[in-house]
Amino acid sequence: MQHDRTRAAVSRQLKGMGASLYEVGIRHAERGMLNREWSEADIMKSLDWLKRENFKGCDIYVRPARSAPSRLILVDDLSMGTLARLQAGPYPAAVTVQTSPGNYQAWIKLDDDMPADVRREVARHLAREYGGDPNSADSAHYGRLAGFTNRKPEHIDAAGRSPFVLLDSYNGRPASGAAELVQIARGVIEREREQARSMAAHVQREARNMPQAATRTPQTAQELAEWYRSLWHSLKTQFGGDFDASRADWMAAVAMFRKGYAFQDVADAIAQHSPGIDGRKGAAVADYVTRTAGKAEIWHELKAQGADYADVADALLSLAQDRAQNRP
Repeated sequence: MQHDRTRAAVSRQLKGMGASLYEVGIRHAERGMLNREWSEADIMKSLDWLKRENFKGCDIYVRPARSAPSRLILVDDLSMGTLARLQAGPYPAAVTVQTSPGNYQAWIKLDDDMPADVRREVARHLAREYGGDPNSADSAHYGRLAGFTNRKPEHIDAAGRSPFVLLDSYNGRPASGAAELVQIARGVIEREREQARSMAAHVQREARNMPQAATRTPQTAQELAEWYRSLWHSLKTQFGGDFDASRADWMAAVAMFRKGYAFQDVADAIAQHSPGIDGRKGAAVADYVTRTAGKAEIWHELKAQGADYADVADALLSLAQDRAQNRP
């Protein structure tokens, strides 16, 4: 019987990851991501279908299911050199995958299952330490599933072929420095929570001076702009340079939605009146504004339904992106 390299690669990667339940993402260039929550056995039974979808142009991804406990963290977009540095240090990966020639992803395994906020901060710390993609540093980011081709157009070779995603290593062991990572993450989380509580209380007080939303006119836009600039001035007075500017935009956006402002009003206020936004975000200003206002809008609605922020934080971006695609 012919050896099935895809089946072997998938089986080894899943054993190295060792999750109790997975999400598999089938991403079509135009239709977006189709998600399936499957056990390891389900994935293996579905390989023929996944191969067909990959052949038709879809990329195939995997991550631990968000509905189940997890101790895995993805570090994305590593070069061969940074991967070697990672593997030689205190946080060697349980699984490494070559996503395209010279580019790698690493799955770091902690000693125990951890809540989403700890996993998120560990991912951010590792991305900073090893030059990973900061946009992929969250608690439940998709990584590529080995054994399928990477269908991104930029990776197609001169012969029109897409490179296979290759399983590089799969020892499945927790990182020797896993306990240190958790300790670092918890320290950062506590400091951020203290600042967030202080900032939230400050923004809430300042929101009392925000004009109520009304029919959109140049006057209401000007009043909102004046409030936004006043808020930032008061934040700088209160916290000096030691505050998170993106968090300030986010909290201001939530406050504006609470007052009844529409998405476009909020987006315009951030884009036009958030100090230093061009320097902070560069060419990504428009995307940042859409994400910040969109996530704040979704959170405002979910909070009104009784949701807890920790339970929905990692879903806000994808929900906001879905809504953005359907805006007129």
